[in-house]
Amino acid sequence: MTQQERIFCIGAGGMLGACLVPYFESKGHRMLATDINVNEPWLEYCDVRAYHSMHYICSEFKPTAIFNLSALTDLEECETHAGDAIATNAGGSANCAALAIKHDIPYVYISTAGIFDGKQEYYDDWAKPNPLCVYGKSKYWGELIAQTAPKHIVLRCGWQTGGCAKDKKFIGKVMNQLKSGATELNVVTDKQGTPTYTKDFSMQIDKLVDTASYGVFNAVCKGSATRYDVALELVRLLGLQDKVKINVVPSSFFAEEYFAPRPASEKLLTKKLDARGLNVMRPWQECLAEYVAENPEYFKF
Repeated sequence: MTQQERIFCIGAGGMLGACLVPYFESKGHRMLATDINVNEPWLEYCDVRAYHSMHYICSEFKPTAIFNLSALTDLEECETHAGDAIATNAGGSANCAALAIKHDIPYVYISTAGIFDGKQEYYDDWAKPNPLCVYGKSKYWGELIAQTAPKHIVLRCGWQTGGCAKDKKFIGKVMNQLKSGATELNVVTDKQGTPTYTKDFSMQIDKLVDTASYGVFNAVCKGSATRYDVALELVRLLGLQDKVKINVVPSSFFAEEYFAPRPASEKLLTKKLDARGLNVMRPWQECLAEYVAENPEYFKF
């Protein structure tokens, strides 16, 4: 985006927002960053499920784009609170789409590789979704609703990495164990995916909005991995390979804690971005190394 934009960024209080908001501000754009959990001084309160409140914000702020980062992402919580998951992940998308249509502005919706069933090894941009769990279903419905806005950009991310203390995903969980003194990690090899660095993902959003490239895109880092591969690389980058043992366990090892069904493979192919010359995503190993190097306080022991 070459000129200053006014971006209404909803659900910005999580790991993606922690990177995306300062990234777009560094480009000179005005960000109205909101969340239902006002956990930063730069956030304002907004519930993506509350259309009238969002309508009022838009009438005052007059955004030139809407970014919907809000989501209920905990798979187990989605299974036990399906109504909340659907209201947030699908209903929230409906509210954003309605406002994007009303104001004739781009709508960016963040989706997930979790909309696929994992029966294939890889999924390209045109693969037919078949979600296994409430989370995946609600996000897929959110995708379909987002596509009712003429200027929609739907991006499917993979295993998200970034956000330091806001990271509630795999890297964050591993770091919590290591900081608690763990010398052994139990990690699965029967789940495969494509890591997605929040910095590169933010740059990818910028590229698509800047070029008015509307549509549905897989947007993940180059290269695929198992959870074991990611843990092994992180431990190596931290110089702990001689101090931390990584045990290979099946997913059933965590069946009680993680009972929501998960696809065996969430590996995405970025064919559409590649074909259009729009892909700015780097290899996941390079991104993980940069993430560790640029955040020494978070990764120190």
